[in-house]
Amino acid sequence: MSRKYWSLKKILFITLVFLITTGLLFGGEKLAERLLKRNPLQRWVDSMPEVESFRLQERGQEIDIFIKLDPENVDNLKETLEPFIRQVQQVKKNKKVTEVIIENKSAGDLEEVYYKLSFALEEAKNTGEYSALYESLQSLQDEEKGDFRVYLGNNFYYIQLKKQNIAYFKVVPRYTSNLPNSLEGGRS
Repeated sequence: MSRKYWSLKKILFITLVFLITTGLLFGGEKLAERLLKRNPLQRWVDSMPEVESFRLQERGQEIDIFIKLDPENVDNLKETLEPFIRQVQQVKKNKKVTEVIIENKSAGDLEEVYYKLSFALEEAKNTGEYSALYESLQSLQDEEKGDFRVYLGNNFYYIQLKKQNIAYFKVVPRYTSNLPNSLEGGRS
């Protein structure tokens, strides 16, 4: 009868193989999940000439999108961003896009136009009366000799201001967030 003696080398080798296999089994699943979540978005963005770059910032169940657009390729801001927002929400399941921040190049005059337009936009958000917003938009467009548009999306307003070869884009949440309506301060 022959007896096999387990040497320390064999025991360490078997333990090492077991640990590596277990690590690949569980860690590989997490790694693949992480890689597959980013790659579909990047591939999707690479096929869109309007988008130069993007970055996602997750805060719990909420996602903020930071995006840089090529103004020359953007004809309709809503048609450019809404499919991207849906794609982000599809990839990042159970998370909601709450803010879209567009990185604009300096557009001095158009920033002032947005400032003037923001009052009519806020009034339209609160009252649901969009005719005053449209009239304000038309008067600013005539005054500034530009192409100004506000698109109404499901969750956002898409503001697209273009004048000559300068563009200014802004995405504003359509509904207010869950922040408290009033702030209190002072001493007691």
